[in-house]
Amino acid sequence: MSREEQYLQNAKAYFASQQFSSAGMYARKVIRRQPHNLDALLILAELAFKASDFKDAEYKFDTILTLDPNFERALRSKLHLLEVRQRYFEQVDMLNRLITLFPDELELQFKQGMAALQTGNMALAIDKLTLCTVSHYNHSAVKLNLGHIYKATGNTQLATDFYHQFIIENPDKMATGFWSLADLKNYTFSESDKSVVISALNSPSLSDASRALLLYTMNRIYEQSNQHQLAFEAMAHANKLLAPLKPFKKSSFINIVQSLRHTELTARKVVAEQKVPIFIVGMPRSGTTLVEQILACHSLIGATDELPYIERIALTLEQTGGYAKQLAHLSQEKINQYQQEYLQQSAQYFSTVPNYVIDKNPNNFLHIGLIKTLFPQAKIINVIRHTTDNALSVFKQYFSFGHDYSYSLENIKVYWENYLTLMEHWDSQFPQDIYHLSFEKLVIQPDDEIPKLLSYCGVDFETACLHFYQSTRPVLTPSASQVRQPMNTKAIGQCEKYQAFMGQDYVDFEQININVRHRLLGQ
Repeated sequence: MSREEQYLQNAKAYFASQQFSSAGMYARKVIRRQPHNLDALLILAELAFKASDFKDAEYKFDTILTLDPNFERALRSKLHLLEVRQRYFEQVDMLNRLITLFPDELELQFKQGMAALQTGNMALAIDKLTLCTVSHYNHSAVKLNLGHIYKATGNTQLATDFYHQFIIENPDKMATGFWSLADLKNYTFSESDKSVVISALNSPSLSDASRALLLYTMNRIYEQSNQHQLAFEAMAHANKLLAPLKPFKKSSFINIVQSLRHTELTARKVVAEQKVPIFIVGMPRSGTTLVEQILACHSLIGATDELPYIERIALTLEQTGGYAKQLAHLSQEKINQYQQEYLQQSAQYFSTVPNYVIDKNPNNFLHIGLIKTLFPQAKIINVIRHTTDNALSVFKQYFSFGHDYSYSLENIKVYWENYLTLMEHWDSQFPQDIYHLSFEKLVIQPDDEIPKLLSYCGVDFETACLHFYQSTRPVLTPSASQVRQPMNTKAIGQCEKYQAFMGQDYVDFEQININVRHRLLGQ
């Protein structure tokens, strides 16, 4: 056995016994003598991955795959890295390579279907998950996610069918299935459904998380029978169960808002002929999906998703010296770098990138200063709904991730007040640059409001925007079914049904509503 072979054997043994420092030492000894030793490179790549040095890990995985494009362990490890980093488009491509090598491995087909769903490629997602179904792939998420796909594409009946199949085949996960039915927004629960949900709620072994999902479902069932006190009690109970499971980091949120509102930024000059990103911000459940759907019907405007890319840049700044401090002193070199990263990432959603691209992430209200620093030409639409209606809609919505403030009316008030304070600050920093859009005005007077909205974005009026509900584009938010209906006023005044049960919370939200309309909408 050569010295290099002995070193490699030692590296593998130490890695297997989780003595990673020694494994790395011996792997590096191999590389010094054999720079292209794939096994040693793989150990070093996986060690970098374990240390969360993703840049170095990816560089080493890519080096291996350049030397041997079919190196299975490197392909699978690179796929894992892409999954951890939520880089869905690249996951689809990496899975293509693995499926070519292992066409009968259904786990790969399933993963590609799930990644395709995240990129909005519904045809590929349906193809892959249907293949899993007919091949009897034993994973409960297949039927559930086929339901999600058909919900996103507007086929409520097929979505309903798959959710019911999921419930029947996975009785231990029925809470997820019933909440998915409730989240369709236009599904009518039967007496049989109600009996099954109530029976499940009586199970002493039910987890708090599952109980909460069933209680959200009961909120919907009671609403459909106009039993609003029971509906309110169900949603309040659900949120009480979830609040300790998803604690709101109130102090951190307030500190970020306070640091940003004391950050002075200088408006940068708009450069002609640049792509124009359109950021739709606001509270969740305020009508941001409706606005996105309207704009996406315009021939010059392309839609993406609730993109995480601005948030990720903000997180990078926070980790390298503090978000607000770094934002106030960004060099032109960093500005150019972040611009290009954002544009490259958002471009993945298009075969030909349009001049106007929507990024509908409500949380980006925190990052308007960053957005205007990177893209002075950006259009920012802040959607504002009646505060109490909006708060109740948030309170009865289960969010699979994020929005941890939503499980308490008190925390929703805190969030609202800080959102309002920060939006006022951005208004003072970028006067006349932010378009504050009243949801109620949009719904009641679409013929007036939609042309104004398009004019702000810099495009001519097109009648297709009035008929947004005819669009076939997939919608991945809880409003998927609602934006496929003509404009209606059903969502206005929902809070009045709960006024008697909200007590002081109702009074507080109504006062916030007055403040919002006075300070942002000028009403």
